[in-house]
Amino acid sequence: MTTRKANLKLAAKYFPKKKKEFIDTVNRNDSSGRNHNVLMDAYTAWTGMDSVRRMSERNKIFTFSDQWSDHIPDPDGCGWITERQHIINQGNIPLQNNRIRGIVRSVSGVFQSQQTEPVCVSRDRDKQSKGEMMSSTIQYVYQLNKLWGLDASCFTNFLVTGMGIFKSNWGWRNDKMDVWADLVNHNRFFVDNHMEDPRHWDCHLVGEIHDLGINDVKAKFSNGSRIKAQELERIYSSCDKESTMAFVDSFVGNDANKNRNFFIPDDLTRCRVIEIWKKESKERYLIHDSLTGEYYKIEKSDLGNILIENERRRVEQSQNGIAPGDMRLIRYEWFIDNYWYYYFMSPQGDVLKEGETPYWHKSHPYAFRLYPFFDGQIFPFVSDFIDQQKYINRLITLDDFVRRASAKGVLLVHQDSIPEGMSVKDFADEWTVFNGVIVYTGKEGVKPEQVVSNSQQLGITDMLQIQLKLLEDISGVQGALQGQAPKAGTPAALYMQQTQNSATSLTELFEAFRELREERDMKNMKLVQQFYTEPRYININGNNARPETMIYDPDTVRNAEFDLSITESTSTPAYRLVMNDFLMQLFQAGQVSLEELLQNGAFPFADKLLQSIQARKEEAQAAQQAMMQGGQMPQMQQGAMASPEIQQQLAQNTNPLVQQMLSGNNAV
Repeated sequence: MTTRKANLKLAAKYFPKKKKEFIDTVNRNDSSGRNHNVLMDAYTAWTGMDSVRRMSERNKIFTFSDQWSDHIPDPDGCGWITERQHIINQGNIPLQNNRIRGIVRSVSGVFQSQQTEPVCVSRDRDKQSKGEMMSSTIQYVYQLNKLWGLDASCFTNFLVTGMGIFKSNWGWRNDKMDVWADLVNHNRFFVDNHMEDPRHWDCHLVGEIHDLGINDVKAKFSNGSRIKAQELERIYSSCDKESTMAFVDSFVGNDANKNRNFFIPDDLTRCRVIEIWKKESKERYLIHDSLTGEYYKIEKSDLGNILIENERRRVEQSQNGIAPGDMRLIRYEWFIDNYWYYYFMSPQGDVLKEGETPYWHKSHPYAFRLYPFFDGQIFPFVSDFIDQQKYINRLITLDDFVRRASAKGVLLVHQDSIPEGMSVKDFADEWTVFNGVIVYTGKEGVKPEQVVSNSQQLGITDMLQIQLKLLEDISGVQGALQGQAPKAGTPAALYMQQTQNSATSLTELFEAFRELREERDMKNMKLVQQFYTEPRYININGNNARPETMIYDPDTVRNAEFDLSITESTSTPAYRLVMNDFLMQLFQAGQVSLEELLQNGAFPFADKLLQSIQARKEEAQAAQQAMMQGGQMPQMQQGAMASPEIQQQLAQNTNPLVQQMLSGNNAV
């Protein structure tokens, strides 16, 4: 019996060996350098937020402009028309009384009146000066970016749209390299549609669309290469109207108008760049160094270095008589790591730049908060009382229509009552003139009659008051919070209680925005630790930081861990006034010196006065050293030493022998 031999080439062709695959979810580009899969993920997230953008646009219009912009079916059967046009077609005037803007302004005013600031607390309690130094640095970032005003703008957007979005970066701007924080337009922002966690910790994709000039694109993505700049110019040379529309038709379907905002820039002379941050997965090793207690992760290719280090430790510790079970080795565990990966792409899917997050905080540069976020949906603050605002406008318009349509001093006169030779106009003029007399000869019982209709009996005013009260109850913004004058006889304590109760109903809103600011400031703090590599003078006007914390020392705080929180600001005028009064009382009681008063107080002249005092101290110390070395002092210095001011300065820095000598000189 002959044995059949296997055809190895044929077997390799039809039964290839499966290569051992490793987990790595980064979608590699195809041969053309494009990545359509990632672009489709971003497009899916963008389209998933269409309803949010439409709701935000409606809220914006009701807050700032046209409150008759909702569409209704055209009674003539010609499609859809706005409520404003429908009222105009009936011959009426659409009136509106914008109460929403006042509510938003009042809530925003309460937020701005409660001035707060970030405070960093070092986890090493023995070195709290690190926390003070970092707090001063973050407040410097606040001043650099004017974040107090930017927070107010973001809070208004937070009320109207339910979204607050910041972006923190390190870069060159305004002729300096520093940390920059920007407010992101919610219409250009997209985020993962599968989130359910109100903290947004389950976010896997976030991004933004940019419209840049071609020179800006080349400057940002050419990486100093002329060849790359020419390639970028070639990519965006085809992004005219015709080719881009054709691409949209072939890529996402025929409904191009619906997707214009994602693929096509608002101005066709600009270049659309799509920034995408996606959470990818990859095999790595989780490392625990039992010698230092440190946890970190490494690539699979670096495991050999860990094994070599473990072998070195075994040899070293065995020589020292340490049992194998007690050795301090590096423990490692295979795991699937989730990490943030960024893509900058063109509308055609060309990858302009990509890579793992370069930041120490190991996340994307965005800090965002969707509130209130319930069951994966957003329900903004303003949308709660739009219906009440619409009903108020309807009642006002109805009242205006009734008043214009009702009789207001209409004169009813029988034709036989008009005297001969007098026209109707002359009769009406004589009727309204002061001390006018009309002689008429009409039938008995027929006389002119003036009719005035009372439109107040329709109950429109009462309904309007009910809707205004409902508007306050639903929004939680009472008249006291808006600064309205109380009614006559209202006790001051009751009015203050009403203001406090109204502010209490908004606590949840303020707390959500505080968490947003903490997330942004935490990322700013990590950027400071990462990129501030040289000492900086960070003294803040009105800040009572200690002198040693006015200089940012990167070597001191670069690897420190901090907890950041938003607390009540100590830089308000009222706080500074109370603090200065208290320090003055301590100074007058002799409990603090002049230098301690100036260092801890908030005086506009403190720095200059401290420099003058320091200069006088140095001069006095130099004179003291000359006296100790030569046995006598120059004549001018002796005269100066006799003054009580110099003696007071020296009393803090001289030994008892010198003080006794000074006392002897005074006695003489």
